[in-house]
Amino acid sequence: MDSQESTIETGDDQEGSLGQIKVNHTVVSTIVKMAAINVTGVLAVGGNFVENFIAQISSKESDKGVRVSEDEAGNYQIEIRVFMEYGVELAKTAETLQMIVAKQVTNMTGKPVANVDVIIEGVKMADEIGEEDSQSSE
Repeated sequence: MDSQESTIETGDDQEGSLGQIKVNHTVVSTIVKMAAINVTGVLAVGGNFVENFIAQISSKESDKGVRVSEDEAGNYQIEIRVFMEYGVELAKTAETLQMIVAKQVTNMTGKPVANVDVIIEGVKMADEIGEEDSQSSE
C-alpha cells in the first residue's frame, strides 16, 4: 500500500464489492486543519493565519503544520502544529483539539485514530496574527 494512501474497510461483505476505497493522507490533513481552526483558542495551524486561509479557499492544499501516518494496525497517527490565542488554557485547549480532530477524522474516514500529538508553536494575540500577515504581504 502506498504510504500516502490508506484503504478504508467497507464492511465484512466483500461479495459484490466494486473495489477498494482509498483516502490520500493529504485529504486527512485537510480534515485535521479544518477541524483544528474551529477549536476556540486555536489561531492557526502550521504557517501563519493568511497562509491557512488561502489554503482553505484555494484548490492547492498544503500539508504545512500537519503530518499524517499510520501505525502497524492501520490506525492514523497525527501530528499537528498550532498557534494558540494568548490567554487560553493551553493544556485544556490542546486536549479539546485532540478529541475534536480524532472524532472528525474517524467520522469522515471510518478509520480509527491512534493518537493526535499537538505541538504548540506559539502563543499570540488574535489581532497580532492579522497584523503580521498584513505586514508580510506588503
